Amino acid sequence: MEILRIPPYPIVATWTLPTANYSYKVSVEDLIDHSVEESTLVSNAQGVVTYSIPLANLEYDRKFFIKFYDTARVRVIYEENLDIIRPYVNPSTLGTTASEIAEYKMLELVSRSIIDSQVVDGFYNEKHIVQASGLGSDYFPIWENLNKVLKVYENNELVYDVADATVGDYDYKVTLDNSAIQRVEVDRYNRAEAKPITLPVSPGNLAFYGYAGVAFPNGYDYALVLDIGYKAVPADIEYATKLLIDDLKCGKLDYYKRYVTSYNTDQFKIQFDKMMFDGTGNMIVDKILEKYKKNITKIGLI
Repeated sequence: MEILRIPPYPIVATWTLPTANYSYKVSVEDLIDHSVEESTLVSNAQGVVTYSIPLANLEYDRKFFIKFYDTARVRVIYEENLDIIRPYVNPSTLGTTASEIAEYKMLELVSRSIIDSQVVDGFYNEKHIVQASGLGSDYFPIWENLNKVLKVYENNELVYDVADATVGDYDYKVTLDNSAIQRVEVDRYNRAEAKPITLPVSPGNLAFYGYAGVAFPNGYDYALVLDIGYKAVPADIEYATKLLIDDLKCGKLDYYKRYVTSYNTDQFKIQFDKMMFDGTGNMIVDKILEKYKKNITKIGLI
């Protein structure tokens, strides 16, 4: 099931299950951090179960796996994915009647899937977990469209929580160019942009002295919970989605009508550009999406 993350909140989901007036044990698993919320929901006389989605689950685009058990929690009665996704365009703004809105909701889903096939990360706002080792510098580079640091675990210990100021001794913020995470320092601080050169030393009786160390020491294990993606859908992506919805609704996505590079009237010889099989079927949409595509989707070595 996909539920569109559109205000006003809260949002209510419903399922029609086999037994009326029955108490179901419900398990909702977050597919990102695998946390599980459990509750009890009671069906009405028609077997309809109503689930009010917590506001905390509506802050980001989220994917869950929901299971309904019997009262003894022995047998699974029903299970499915529960995706809470912000659409690229609100179907309610395209239709007026309930049937029209339902049709546009399906067309928006297809159009969004076509766009996501071209821009891999899509245009969502998600909670994402990055787990890696410190690089021995004062910066922790992030290969994401980074908005905010939510939590930082250092060597399996929670050292920062944006929602709890009592956790840890430091704040962690996004650098001004959104390329890395840095630890906030109050006094003057000369940041180490790269791992300092390690030279053999003879510390003597006083041992090491005079250097406070780096923010992300080499070999330290970090688990970072991040706010990534787009806070709002870009205006050109919303327009591109509307173009695809119009193409789908009016039957304009016939590929034989597009990407023609040559046409001969003698025996109807037609030649298509290779983009016919690579794009969305709409050349304007392809041009809009071109600036959002990444040649490298994940940093690494070749």
